[in-house]
Amino acid sequence: MSRVSENSSVNSINYAVGKSKGKVEDLQLKGSTLKRVSKPSDDPIGNVELLAIRSQNVDADQYLRNLNFAQTHLSYTENILEEMTDILVKAKELAIGQASSIYSPEIRLGVSKEIHQMRQQVLGLANKRIGNRYLFAGQKVLTRPFDQDGKYQGDTNKINIEINKDVFIPININGNDLFFSKGKKPLEKEQLDLTPPGIEINTDGLHRTPASEVASDESVAVSVFDELRSLENALLTDNPQIIQGLLERLDTSTERMVSLRTEIGALTNTISNSETNIEKTKLLNEAHKSKIEDADVAELMGDLQKEQAVLKATYRASANLMNTSLMDFLR
Repeated sequence: MSRVSENSSVNSINYAVGKSKGKVEDLQLKGSTLKRVSKPSDDPIGNVELLAIRSQNVDADQYLRNLNFAQTHLSYTENILEEMTDILVKAKELAIGQASSIYSPEIRLGVSKEIHQMRQQVLGLANKRIGNRYLFAGQKVLTRPFDQDGKYQGDTNKINIEINKDVFIPININGNDLFFSKGKKPLEKEQLDLTPPGIEINTDGLHRTPASEVASDESVAVSVFDELRSLENALLTDNPQIIQGLLERLDTSTERMVSLRTEIGALTNTISNSETNIEKTKLLNEAHKSKIEDADVAELMGDLQKEQAVLKATYRASANLMNTSLMDFLR
């Protein structure tokens, strides 16, 4: 007949009580968090899915931040293009009025000052920034894109931003595409003279350069600044023929602004749609995550009550087993 030692009984009791207490504590923890999966061992396969969902949500949050940045950038750009369009439309209205021969040189002198201010406004808009980043300098965002003569100092590169997995959109318009004839390189300063030759004008402190007639060669790129300066000089020299020749160029520049604003509108719609899709995906991920991770409250409470009853029974059995004395062994 074998005999169970006192140490074996104590170890068995400790093991049984510890196991019951562990189950109760685990259920109490799940009850406090209402999570079925609190550690990988609770559901190894489900835990893999949870990690994948969390990774997707982290990516989605970053894409939303990218979308917000892109939206802000494009909104600033669209507002500036709207202002420049209004300026060009106003400049053309003035040019149409001054293209006839009914106005005196004194009136054209006054209008030329207004055109000069318009050119300065366009130059200021061309050098606009968000924070310390220039909008129209291409990827050279810390370089001032235009000097006082309207010479472009940025590059022609696009800034692309990821708005979804492997989906990139451009968020900037470089100054070359915006202010110069499409697909052409800017001219050097010596080539920018657009009013009659041999005329040097320095009146009322306004900056002037020697001028030549507007170039008819379509291979020559002329900027918005050149067009406005040429219009200003034509007004100062009382030359309605050159003013008439500039009307078509002003129309072309205005159409280019409108076309670019349309592109920005399309990008804005893309951003809005992407944001909606990402939010929907996050909601679906949260629903799937809840099915894997969240506990069934009714089932959890039932299991907790059952394990608490088991623990009490274990305590009672342990008390009876340990409530022995030397006389019990001598019987």
